[in-house]
Amino acid sequence: MAATPPRVVDQTGLKTGQAITILLLALAFIFDSAALVAFVAFAQIMGAFDSPYAPYRLFYTRLIKPSGVLKPNPIPDNPEPHRFALLVGALFNGAAVLAISLGAPVVGWVLVGIVFVLANLNFWLGFCAGCWMYYLFNRIGVPGFTVSRLTEGTHG
Repeated sequence: MAATPPRVVDQTGLKTGQAITILLLALAFIFDSAALVAFVAFAQIMGAFDSPYAPYRLFYTRLIKPSGVLKPNPIPDNPEPHRFALLVGALFNGAAVLAISLGAPVVGWVLVGIVFVLANLNFWLGFCAGCWMYYLFNRIGVPGFTVSRLTEGTHG
């Protein structure tokens, strides 16, 4: 399978989404709010499907970038693994909302905790577990995982 040349991904935009996820999931736990978890799941699924109306994208492109508080950091990278990571987070958070709503709060909050830990791992250490999974699936030939890792410069 031929390697796909990476495109450019703004790492500051990714970090902004991770920071929002971390903050909102912490607040959701503190205030026992499944609604906040549902919002994070919604934001993640919108980002996973590359919607121009994805809440994290809008926050970054309409507020953060124009303010100049943070500067864009575009680097060669593939967006598909990051979208897959968002999809995995959305599925975990969606399952968490369902579990909490069905009277299994411990299961729900454990699922939220997993997303919280992985978002922190990515934010602070730059390791994207979902990206790593994506590239692993590509390497072993799972259908649909078509973009391969080209250089050491790509994250995951």
